[in-house]
Amino acid sequence: MGLFKELVLLPLAPVRGTAWVAEQLAEEADHRLYDPEQIKRELLQLELDEEEGLIGPEERAEMERDLMDRLAVARRRQEEERELLAADAHERSEGGARDG
Repeated sequence: MGLFKELVLLPLAPVRGTAWVAEQLAEEADHRLYDPEQIKRELLQLELDEEEGLIGPEERAEMERDLMDRLAVARRRQEEERELLAADAHERSEGGARDG
């Protein structure tokens, strides 16, 4: 049955491959957008740009607000990920205790 399924789905392979590549690109873009270290570098660059006169104080304040919002989302995501990992570890340790 597996071979038959693969043969039937073979014409869709390019579409599935393209969808996989698009998903990988979206994940990488999301990771870079919400990377706390990248956000901190961008905040520092804003300060330097203002000091050099490349942007004004209002523009810096607006961009800084956007970056701080992204940083808040990044930290919230990290906390959620930690909670999920802790819950998963707890489930595994309880499962091992019941099995043993």
